[in-house]
Amino acid sequence: MSAKRIMLLGAQGQIGQAVRAEPLPADWQIGAFAHADLDIAQHQLTRNAMLDFRPDLIINAAAMTNVDEAEKNHEHAMAVNFEAIANLAALCSARDIPLIHLSTDYVFDGHKTSPYRPEDPMHPLNAYGESKMMGEEALRHELAWHVILRVSAVFSAFGKNMLTKMLTMIDARDELTIVTDQKSCPTYAPDIAKAIIVIATALLKGKHDGFGTFHLCGTPEAARFEFVQAILELYAPYAARRPKMIPVLSADIASAAPRPAYSALDCTKIRDVYGITQKPWREGMAEAMATLMRERRKTA
Repeated sequence: MSAKRIMLLGAQGQIGQAVRAEPLPADWQIGAFAHADLDIAQHQLTRNAMLDFRPDLIINAAAMTNVDEAEKNHEHAMAVNFEAIANLAALCSARDIPLIHLSTDYVFDGHKTSPYRPEDPMHPLNAYGESKMMGEEALRHELAWHVILRVSAVFSAFGKNMLTKMLTMIDARDELTIVTDQKSCPTYAPDIAKAIIVIATALLKGKHDGFGTFHLCGTPEAARFEFVQAILELYAPYAARRPKMIPVLSADIASAAPRPAYSALDCTKIRDVYGITQKPWREGMAEAMATLMRERRKTA
């Protein structure tokens, strides 16, 4: 059985760490590249790394994901989320290497009232969404053998995300100001990692109808306020305080970048093509909380 060489970019990000933490197929040989190992915005370095590792498939979880920072530094967001992806796609195209690329619900403007389908028109509200949209379009143009996997409101026990940030805030504050008019589908990073492994395994076995754009998110839809309420409830047994939640509208808080009011994703296509179903985000949150509390006890 010959080994399949899988190049994982963004290996220290939430999804990259989640992929590495999953049980992987026995015939996979993973090359895990964190930003410190490979900055994908450095095009020649990316080319050299690919020539050296000789991947059979690439998983790209590398991105600039700080939405407000992208608004302030549009040029950098474009360099990482668009120009680097165009370069990566061209390199893959020249070598017939399939690429699984992570994208976002923020390519949509949030004006719909029903979940966005993969074929719905993109119309981002902010620089982050624009850079991710342009990365998607470059990938579609350059490489036929691509899977674009759009995800939403990713959280986990890894790194900085809505869950870990809120735990820090709960420990430090008496009040939490949380918006009530932004609704999405929170998604547990290990659920995304499992889906990526299913997709990559199928592609490596020759699945020819598995390319294109797919959506994956948790269920059900939730306003940010509801998501934070769930965190407070789960964290209560471990917390020294329970801050008061102050509901506000998006327009009432200072934010560098506008966010879509509604960005739920329709996941029918990924179920039909790959048999991947949505998972309840509350189950993922309970698992992530248990992991975080175990780690906390180890370091106490």
